[in-house]
Amino acid sequence: MGLEETTRMGLEEFENATHNIAELVFIRREIEVMRVKLGSRTTVLGRGSNCDVILPDPGVAARQAVLRFESPHYVLEDLSGEGTEVQGAITRQTTLNDGDILTFGKFQAVFRTQPHTGTSEPHPKTQFTLFHPDCKVDNVPAQIRVFSPCGEKTFPLLHDVSCTIGSTEDNDVVIEDKYVSSKHLRLTQRRGVFVVADPHSTNGTWLGNVRIYEAELPIYTQLRLGTTTLSIEPVEKTSPSIQAAYGIIGADPGMRHLLEMVERVAPSNATVAIFGESGSGKELVARAVHKLSLRANNTFIPVNCAAISRELIESELFGHEKGSFTGAASHRKGAFEEAHQGSLFLDEVGELPLDLQAKLLRALESGEIKRVGASRPISVDVRIISATNRDLGQQVQEGKFREDLYYRLCVIPLHLPPLRARLGDLEMLTEAFLCAFSPSGQRICLTPAAQKKLMSHPWPGNVRELRNVIHRALLLRDGASIDAEHIQFDGPTARSHPPQGLHPQLSPLELPAGLTLDKAVENFEKTLIEAALRRYKNNRERVAKELGVARSTLFKRLKEWGLTQSSDDD
Repeated sequence: MGLEETTRMGLEEFENATHNIAELVFIRREIEVMRVKLGSRTTVLGRGSNCDVILPDPGVAARQAVLRFESPHYVLEDLSGEGTEVQGAITRQTTLNDGDILTFGKFQAVFRTQPHTGTSEPHPKTQFTLFHPDCKVDNVPAQIRVFSPCGEKTFPLLHDVSCTIGSTEDNDVVIEDKYVSSKHLRLTQRRGVFVVADPHSTNGTWLGNVRIYEAELPIYTQLRLGTTTLSIEPVEKTSPSIQAAYGIIGADPGMRHLLEMVERVAPSNATVAIFGESGSGKELVARAVHKLSLRANNTFIPVNCAAISRELIESELFGHEKGSFTGAASHRKGAFEEAHQGSLFLDEVGELPLDLQAKLLRALESGEIKRVGASRPISVDVRIISATNRDLGQQVQEGKFREDLYYRLCVIPLHLPPLRARLGDLEMLTEAFLCAFSPSGQRICLTPAAQKKLMSHPWPGNVRELRNVIHRALLLRDGASIDAEHIQFDGPTARSHPPQGLHPQLSPLELPAGLTLDKAVENFEKTLIEAALRRYKNNRERVAKELGVARSTLFKRLKEWGLTQSSDDD
């Protein structure tokens, strides 16, 4: 299916058109458990790990429904084939109104487009605020670094917002130290200085050998509380303009280097190639490159090359003329024309077929594109930003990617590290997701067991998987904390190991008495092929490639089993 025109509207255009941001407020047992802001892009809801919002309920399909913005409304379309309940009625497709109640198994979600009394912003006291993408800090960003017997942690210190420090859970900074009082001190940043107030602690707050009760201190001051040391320090400059504006979160050295590179290369017109695993945040980096470029006021057009069928990808990129092929009822602009004087983001560019790679190369070199069915080319001014999770150099050696296109796209390569290589950012990312999706006014925290479970996971799905895990945990929790039992993972790492020698998704075979080996093999082969046909929606080319057999062999098997149609050719 081709890209919807509505997905090409940038986030800024969407906000200008609606003057507000719609959201889904999820409710379980009459308690608000999560809020999800909706943008101009489609939002898929379901039980599967690839959904934008994961709903852990057996009554919800793997892909239950999709929400998309069709100006000026949001439209819900059912993907399950069984219908989705909206306002108590089962529907296949409907336009949503403010206040509509959507039911997904045991979960209900209220669709909101108008401002309400509650706001989805975090509670002012939450420690996550600094890392929220919409957060703006008026003064120099500062943080408290805690050196305690239990380890080292950092906590943000907001301008003109008091921060309470003590040993109980209701403090902004919790210190596990038996010599620290339950409400030990209060720390506030005002006009570039830090005001400390400690009137009642048992063992005191110490500056060197001096016990202080109330004082104004400069940055880089170190305080001692029991066996714990507090250091007031500036937040390390890790491209805060990019982090705050575009949601790129990370203090790992690899991320700092990446963000520095983004700031350096963005103002140029050079093509940028972003390399990284699926779910690591390549599109966020691409949007940051666009927003920091001289084209920031023009359009950013994303195209997922892996999500568009081979037959439609050329039309999606270059457009088509009326009558150029069956179904072309009118002429249509392609992504290149839509991105004129802006940026075109080609996600998963390694999936492009070789014949289209040649046309893409010609467009990059000449600055001209030709619509499908057109006789004359069109001049376009587009900056190309590409991304892939594949090793393009290896694909060039294997003849699967053009060498000349590789060098044309990779003028400036950016490498995005996977989450498992920057586990130091895990806590910061978790806090940001909790801040973004927690109900208004609630402070949701992780228990030590939940934190340990997150740290021990290999994260094959990267940041996207972490976001899904936090979504699921918020929906499954029973109180104000997330415990280890609420942390559930998807994929092979979440399942028990299969018996040695068996595929992880296959069960051991039990052969009925009297069944010959040849017949059992045939039945098993038929089961595999039928499952692959369902998985790839009867796309035989994909099935043949997946199973590693020739198309002719696949068709022969289907014909023998009576699984072909009368219109099929031999």
